[in-house]
Parts: sequence; structure tokens; C-alpha cells
Amino acid sequence: MSTTTSPHAGPGPGAEREPPLGPPSAASPPPGLVLLVAVAATIAAVLAVVQPIVGVGLAAMVLIATLLAPVSARRLGIAGIAIAALAAIAGPNLAAPGAPWLFGFRVLAILIGLGLLGYLLMDGRLTLPARVSRPTALLAVLVVWSLLSIAWAEDPVAAIRWTTFLAMMSTLAVGVAMLMADRRRATALLWALGGMWALACAIGLLEIATGVSLPTARDVTGGFGAASLFGNENNFAVYLVLCVPWFLALPVAFADLRLRLLGVAGAVVSIGVMLASGSKASLLALGIMLVALLLIVGADRDRRGRLVAAGLVAGLVVALVVPSVLGFGVLPERTVTKLDFGVLLEQVQQDQGSGAVRTNLLSDGLDLVAESGGLGVGAGNAEVRVRGLADFPGVGNLHNWWLEVLVNGGIVALGVYLAFYLLLWRGQIRVARGGATPFVRYTGIAGTLALTGWVAGSLGPSTAIHFAPMWITFGLAMGAMALAARERAAPEEGT
Repeated sequence: MSTTTSPHAGPGPGAEREPPLGPPSAASPPPGLVLLVAVAATIAAVLAVVQPIVGVGLAAMVLIATLLAPVSARRLGIAGIAIAALAAIAGPNLAAPGAPWLFGFRVLAILIGLGLLGYLLMDGRLTLPARVSRPTALLAVLVVWSLLSIAWAEDPVAAIRWTTFLAMMSTLAVGVAMLMADRRRATALLWALGGMWALACAIGLLEIATGVSLPTARDVTGGFGAASLFGNENNFAVYLVLCVPWFLALPVAFADLRLRLLGVAGAVVSIGVMLASGSKASLLALGIMLVALLLIVGADRDRRGRLVAAGLVAGLVVALVVPSVLGFGVLPERTVTKLDFGVLLEQVQQDQGSGAVRTNLLSDGLDLVAESGGLGVGAGNAEVRVRGLADFPGVGNLHNWWLEVLVNGGIVALGVYLAFYLLLWRGQIRVARGGATPFVRYTGIAGTLALTGWVAGSLGPSTAIHFAPMWITFGLAMGAMALAARERAAPEEGT
């Protein structure tokens, strides 16, 4: 005979008691989070007395972090990194009123750092995607070496500042890579970066048309050039040339007509505005990219059909650039002269102009490395030492990222950076040739061209330690490798 239990019967001895009705009790916050908030609030209160703007800003960040504590750390991190990447491109244009040094990206970087620290204090685990751990380790070694170099730096404050930027921008690169490791997030990130490109180009075109620059612009020669969001024409031009590969690769990687048209249109706009800046470094980088595009596509025996598309794209770029450089386009004579490499050679030979300045900076930088016994002058001290030379060349910044790494950190830093760079470059080629899907191959082709062009493009900015496009390019390259590894393990269908 079976027995039944009435739903109204009381629980038996071994039954679980149902929770009482009513609002749930609030969970106690983890001790680590309480300690972190308390310390940050105390620091904010102290700073508010000495530096009111800094103290109030830190207090606001603590409040925001506390309010966002219930949100999933994963979702918060994803959103924070994406917004930080866009804010890094905007740079000082998002500065707080009256505090030009306190702009959006730096605030977000501090918030993300505090959030990550709180997450780890709450026993969180941070796992890097496949293929990201090795380049991240190399960046960490570079940061540690930079920290050690503070010990022998002539100006410790400059060394700490440079090292802080290195750590902050390296973290941004790793964060971008973690977003790129997922196909859906990678697509969203690229569209967001594309939107930022459109905004920067729109501002640049308006600047060319009206001659009116943003308040943050400086050293704009006037006439036909534009600085857009980047403060000066050279930085804007290098940003544009790093964007070009992501447009050039679209007609090569995809058969969709809409994507091909988008690629052609984006490349034409980028190159056109870039030429208006008169940046020789960007022009040289573009030429290197075109050669690399033909080589990487031509070397892929399995997809030789893409060589036709690559050839057409390269031909279109040449048809746009060559007449402009020769003076047959819409560029004014002053800009055509700036793009003339013959003028640069004459300046070097006659020891005058920017050509002479760059030659002297190279010579002075190498002399400083030799004087330090290959150890380097210490993080961020290259400019300090150059400005202290008896025969000061007139410009303190080295205008050469490779040389800046060498002079600041010596042979060790250059070796670590070169290993990092070659690791990414080799990885991009593998992704471009062996990606499981067209989208993955697209990221590999674009990454290969961007890294190859950066060899010359790095000669454009006065310094690249806080040049966000370079670090985002590194992050996209690391992310392409991680995405390729993930989709090779679980290939998608119907792409």
C-alpha cells in the first residue's frame, strides 16, 4: 500500500526548511572590498585637503566603484576595457575642466585598476586567453625592468611617470586582447573603434575645411593639415595609417560586396586625410604596408585568388597617392614639399631643418646608450638627458620609439620589446594564413600590415609611450592570436 504526503503536512525530521517569507537579508560585503573602500576613502579625504580636485575626483571614483559593486565583475570589466580604449583615443579632449591632466582614460584606468584589485581580493581568478600569456609576460618583464631602472635614473620623477604610463598602456593592450579573444566581442570592439575613426576623420575634415582646430591641438601648421583628436598632425597621421590595414584587409578577406565597398571607402578617406598632414613617416609606413599585403597574400598558395583583390586594392592606393605626392592632386605646394623625401635628404646633407634634427637625435641617443654601458639612462630620462646636452639639438623628444626604448631601458629593454614585437608579428602571419574563418584571417591580415607599417610609423610621434593607437594595435594583434586558437579548437560554420 502506497502512502502519500499531504502538501500541507509539516516537514519531517530530515526535510529542509523553506526560507521565511519576506525580503532577503543583505549579504555582508567581503572584508577585502571593505578594506579597499576604506583605504581609498581615507586617501581621498587626505588629498581633498591638499589637492581638492584630486581628492574629490578620487572620492567620486570610490563612490562609483561602490555603486557598481553588485554588477558582475566580468560584465563590468568588458565594458570598462572597451570604453577605456575609446577614451584613450580621445585623450585629453575628455579632460576635466580646470584639470587638463585629469582626462577620461586616466580616470578609467584607475577605476579598472581598483576594480581588478578588489576582484582579486575577493578571491577572483584572472585567466588569460590562449596565446596571450607569452606577450603579456614580455610586457610584464619590460615593466619590471623599467621599475628597476628608476634606481639609476637622473630624474626619478620622470622615470616613475614613464613607468606608470608603460604599465597603464600595457594593461590596456592586454585588456583589448582579452576582448578580441571572443568573436562576438571582437566584432563589437572593431565596430566601436570604427565609430571612433569616423569621429576623428569628421573632426579632421572639418578642421581642414574651416581651419579651426580643437583646443587640445598644438603645433598645427595651418592651411591644409589637421590634428583632430591627437594634438598635432603627425600623431593624427600615424593613427590613420594604423587604421588603414583594417580597411585594406576587408576586400581581401571577404567576398561580401558591402564589406569590400566599406574597405575601399575607409582606406580612401584615411589616406586622403593622412596625406593632408604631410607626414613622411606615415607615407613610408603606407608603402611598406602595400608591399606586405602583396607578399602575404601571394605567399598563401591555398588562397591565390585573393591576390587579384589585393593587387586591385594596392593599385587603387598607388593611383591615389602618387599623383598627390608629385603635386598633381589637390594638396597645396607646402604639403607636397613636406612629403618630398628628397628635401629630407638635402636637410641631412646640409645639416639643417628637421632632417638634421632627427639625425642629431639619433646620434645623441646612441651616444647616451654607449655612455651608460648599454644599460640605458633610466625610464623616461632620454628627454631629460638630451635637453641637458651641451649641444642641444633643439628638440628633446627622440621622435623614434625604437630609439626611445633603447635609450631609456638599454639593450635589455630593446631586446625584450623586440621579442614581444616579433612574437606578435609572427603570430599575425600565422593567423592570416591559417585562420579557421574569414573573420579570423581578416584580423591576421590587418594585424600583419599594421605591425609591419609600425616599423616606419613609429618615427612619426614625438613619443609613443602614451600613444594609444600603438598599444591598441598591440592588443588587437594579441587578440587575433587568441581568437584564432579558440576558433581552431571549435571552428564555426557558415562564416
